Amino acid sequence: MYQDTKRPKALDADALPTSDASPAPRGSPEKVNTVCDALIKALQSRKDTNLQNIITAHVCKSPPALDDGLLLVSELMKEDEKVAEKAVEHICFLVDVNRLYENALGLYNLELALLVAQQSQRDPREYLPFVQHLHAQPELRRKFEIDDHLERRVKALNHLRALDVFDELLAYTTKHALYHDALRLYRYDPPRLRALTDAYAAYLESASKYREAGLAYESLENFAKATSCYRTAGATCWQECLYTAAQQQPPMSTDSMAELANALADALWEAKDYAAAATIHLESLGAIDMAVRCLCKGYHFADAIRIVIQRNRPDLLTTAVDTGLADALGTTTEFLADCKAQLKAQVPRVAELRRKAAEDPLAFYEGERAGGGDIPDDISIAASSRVSTSASLFTRYTGKAGSVGTAGTGVSRATSKNRKREEKKRARGRKGTVYEEEYLVNSIRRLIERVSATAPDVERLVFALVRRNMPERARAAEALMAEVSEACTAAVTEVFNSPEGEDKKPEQEEPTWQATGGEAVLQDFVLGRGKKLEPPVVTALSKLTLLGS
Repeated sequence: MYQDTKRPKALDADALPTSDASPAPRGSPEKVNTVCDALIKALQSRKDTNLQNIITAHVCKSPPALDDGLLLVSELMKEDEKVAEKAVEHICFLVDVNRLYENALGLYNLELALLVAQQSQRDPREYLPFVQHLHAQPELRRKFEIDDHLERRVKALNHLRALDVFDELLAYTTKHALYHDALRLYRYDPPRLRALTDAYAAYLESASKYREAGLAYESLENFAKATSCYRTAGATCWQECLYTAAQQQPPMSTDSMAELANALADALWEAKDYAAAATIHLESLGAIDMAVRCLCKGYHFADAIRIVIQRNRPDLLTTAVDTGLADALGTTTEFLADCKAQLKAQVPRVAELRRKAAEDPLAFYEGERAGGGDIPDDISIAASSRVSTSASLFTRYTGKAGSVGTAGTGVSRATSKNRKREEKKRARGRKGTVYEEEYLVNSIRRLIERVSATAPDVERLVFALVRRNMPERARAAEALMAEVSEACTAAVTEVFNSPEGEDKKPEQEEPTWQATGGEAVLQDFVLGRGKKLEPPVVTALSKLTLLGS
């Protein structure tokens, strides 16, 4: 039953551990507790002669059942003080006395706490005044002070509720941020729940959680504070902000309401939520022209045309809708032209870099490194597999051996600094560096994703141009979008598809060497070049048959 305390002999550094040489795993906490419980149950009938064994079994549990051991001592104090003192000596021998003292206090047993404290080396002046103070208190107050001393805040809060001292409870809640527990305790006490909610709202506001603070103030019908919090929360709370502003008593002045609505509309415009900005201009400010402008900016042309006719403002079809269409067409044309030019420049460059890497991988990774003309005979320069030559290329590029190590804190610091510098260099992807291809591939991916996200806007633009009798402009926009989409499809085929036969290669084993610092960034890049790239999805434009394209 005793645990083997002998240290296992150290294995030879070159020898592999076998099943016979491996130490037996230690039992799980559940098994240990099961054995301890069985031992305690078996020894209960012989408690007089096995008291120390029972206490030891309690302490040996995982986690130690200190409260159970102390409760056993507490029972002995009522029966035989001398036996109780011996039991305390034994448990204090097994566990830290200060920890036992805290546990004894947690049982609200002052006599037991004193008995444990006497076994420690502490000066009685450190604990006697506190224990005497607790002894003079009523039971509930004593329990509160003990739990507060032990930092068991939730239990202390429950004692304050039982004492029915709400002002003190509110102050205690605010001091220790126990709002969730306090709100739960007074869920069905409306007056006190209201006071706690008000304190919680102030706490949320001070913690910059303005949306939740606004909700708390709104539940208290403090609409002025709710409006302030919702406004500070940002454009996402514009609906709640306008509602609470309209609910204020006395009502906000017309100028103040207009200023608030304008501020929210401007924030939504900056956040590119043009439909919401249009709603504010239309419903709160009555500015139909601004609403139409916002809708056109967001490519919501159908809504803009509908509102113009609904509000009996046909003049805005020419002055607002057509102007918005022209602006949107100009923005879209410029964007698509830039994308087309970028694809024409970057896709051939990626092909050129890959060709150079395939023809002479060592020169590609080495660049203009001084002394690069002397190539050792033991370095592989086979171009058939990027991954198979990664270790050789990496070694040649860095001038390091395969095994890279560090010694000392100073070296570790330098390694971390070099790694960060190399990561920044990789992120920049400057032309002429080994990271240029990766940077260009990621740039092309982002471009294709932006073009795909723009396709629905272009479809709405083309449709609206036809509705406003601008078929030639619609045809030009559609043709340009189709051309860019085809270029994106070709780029996906050329940049992201693996070369013929590459997918059939067996998976290369990971190198046994592990680089550190800036060299690890390069190693990760070299190993990653041989992996298949996930191609982005190109969203094709749905053309209008009416245009005959």
